[in-house]
Amino acid sequence: MLSPRSVPSMTRLSGSSHSLSSLWFGRPRHSRLPHLSWLALVASLLAPASARAVDLPKVGDTQVRLDITETSIVAQRFLAREGEDEKNQGYFVWLNRLNMVLQANKFTLGARLDSALYALRPEDRTYPSRQLRENALVDGTSRYRDSIYPAKLYAVFKVPGLEVTAGDAYAQLGRGLVLSLRKVDELGIDTTAFGGKVSFQKDPVGVMVIAGFLNPTRVDEPTGRALFLSKPIEGFPSVPLFGSDRVVAGQISVGRGWPVVLTTNFAHFSRCAPYRYDAQSNVIGGALDRPFGSCDERDKTEWFPALRKELSPTLEPSMLNASQSLELPSIFGHGSLYVEGVYQSRGTADASAEPDHSTTGNAIYAALTANGGPLTNTLELKSYRNFYNVAGAVNVSKAPAFANVAYSSVPTAEPIISDSMFGFYNVCVNGVRNRVDARLHPSVLVYTAVGYSVTKSEVTGGGCDSAGGAAPGVDPKATTNFVTELQGGVELRFDRDRSFFFANTVIRNDVLENGEPYYKERAVQYTLTKFLSGPFAFEIAGRHRLRYHESQNQKVTFDAAGNEVFTEFKWVQGEHYTALKIAPQWVITHGLEYTSEDGFPAIYNNGSLLYRFTTESNLKVLVGQQRGGLRCVSGICRLFPAFSGARVELTLRF
Repeated sequence: MLSPRSVPSMTRLSGSSHSLSSLWFGRPRHSRLPHLSWLALVASLLAPASARAVDLPKVGDTQVRLDITETSIVAQRFLAREGEDEKNQGYFVWLNRLNMVLQANKFTLGARLDSALYALRPEDRTYPSRQLRENALVDGTSRYRDSIYPAKLYAVFKVPGLEVTAGDAYAQLGRGLVLSLRKVDELGIDTTAFGGKVSFQKDPVGVMVIAGFLNPTRVDEPTGRALFLSKPIEGFPSVPLFGSDRVVAGQISVGRGWPVVLTTNFAHFSRCAPYRYDAQSNVIGGALDRPFGSCDERDKTEWFPALRKELSPTLEPSMLNASQSLELPSIFGHGSLYVEGVYQSRGTADASAEPDHSTTGNAIYAALTANGGPLTNTLELKSYRNFYNVAGAVNVSKAPAFANVAYSSVPTAEPIISDSMFGFYNVCVNGVRNRVDARLHPSVLVYTAVGYSVTKSEVTGGGCDSAGGAAPGVDPKATTNFVTELQGGVELRFDRDRSFFFANTVIRNDVLENGEPYYKERAVQYTLTKFLSGPFAFEIAGRHRLRYHESQNQKVTFDAAGNEVFTEFKWVQGEHYTALKIAPQWVITHGLEYTSEDGFPAIYNNGSLLYRFTTESNLKVLVGQQRGGLRCVSGICRLFPAFSGARVELTLRF
């Protein structure tokens, strides 16, 4: 199925007075290597082809298999358009990810090697003033860094009932409330724990233990930011951008195969400094001096002030998440129930002191599914009180693109791509969502969903304590939002399941206690794939939204006395993609994205080509523009800068 965000696009550059050469190459102060863009492009296309599958000889009677996957991305961004930051545009990048997996019976060895090469960077250009030049240099200390590093390393031993991992491992405890280390490609998130993991299962008992150093992705493709030690320049010494975060977590489950399953989860997080510091507060040595950081109190004292605790109170030296869940996998063959309660403690308060409701939190999440005949009903409930996702120790003042690094994630009880939960929406919230699916025919499904939430933490300055009461100094009447969302949709399949039509509409109202609107949205989303004949199919997909948000899209107006005032206006935004598919190899796509939000380009045109060599090897080409903005997956969000340029991605698997 064609996704408006997953399909690369080829674009018409409309309304530009720049020549093609200036759009591609900008105004570089100097070229780091002659014709580097073209050399890198050719290299990226040819280098993976030199890789070969290795037929390794048997070890005894054991067959040894080596799988290699290489993904190479080459992109050249055009010059900034209206409303775009010049430091986000005009540069060249070549990213490469090489995955190698060696398998032999019960053993698996794996490694991923990541590299990045940049040219035509903002700091390489000429500027009309010294200040602009210095701004570009300072911004470049944590951005557009050439690098090559081992992103993931692991070894796995697996037999029925037992799995042992050394190195990088993913893990999720419960529904992610306690621990969630996972990969979310849409947001560029790939977080593991580098250490050890043991999973044992012998019905009805299961045990899992994981411990290690938390290891997020170090290079952000959309922005070029990197979590390496910053580059020193005159007046700005090197500073760390990511700390040394550790986790010890476990899970005990009893009842698998029984009518009731009980599971206990815990995760203890601790933080240390990533480097040692000298008496002048300068970093000593580099990554090899203390490869896993320093827990010396002096070093931690130097590092912790770089963390902005106002963005997350979980940025404490240590904290604990613990939960108990109850699951009924089958309720008389017509449903299931899952309930999880979680306790969170932040900081290292004296255990003998009175409970501090501001440094503890708790959460309850429940999901009940019932089905009968053509109907399926899913009911979700959430009640979170001063409960935060565990944030990664990122210096977001220097690396804001990594502000979404987190080691836990609450279920939102919202649509997966919902991006309308602002601020700390789910920190202090009570909500319910009910969805009814009706299978009217084997090829026809209709559904409707209703959601209602009361949040005390969406508005800036809001919050609550662990008992659900107002946080000290907070006026609950000014910081309480009432949110209602209605959704309806249909899924149709025809042409013997070779064609389908999916569509849904959304109405969302978010109002303050005084009745004033805080956020409003009306949206429609659709995908239509129509089989034509032979290998040919036609597809359209889109999402169109009418939005209003307090303090956003403000314009200057005048009151009756002639005074300037800022007034918020509604705006529309969306995208529509059209594709021709020639199975199994080709997808040719045109995309049109737009927004009426003030200060941004109105139209984003793009086009793309996807060619599949095999089911697992392909080439994607994108030329054009894509709108920036907030993008979310299951409550994890990040801001993407607008894209304007050309991008080639080659993936080969052997």
